[in-house]
Amino acid sequence: MAAKDRVDVNFFSPSTENMKKETSIARTCILIWFLLSYGIPIMIWIAGAGDPTGLGQSFITEARFLGFPLHYWLIAQGCTIGYILICKLYCVLWDAKITKR
Repeated sequence: MAAKDRVDVNFFSPSTENMKKETSIARTCILIWFLLSYGIPIMIWIAGAGDPTGLGQSFITEARFLGFPLHYWLIAQGCTIGYILICKLYCVLWDAKITKR
């Protein structure tokens, strides 16, 4: 491969229009993943911050969903389902922006 055929790939400064579309899709999915991974635990922590016993009890820890405590379900199954939905979103965005039909 000749030096003139090389393409510099930089996630933070894409050089071609196609790379800009690809990185915008990746950035969108990474942002949603970040909000899902850190937003839910922070929400649970904030909800229990006012507990006078110091145990973090709140409506989120008291509520039940499908037999599980809501906070457990949000972290364990909710984030897993969210990850699968992010993968689906990635495929949908890829088809819409990159693949021309």
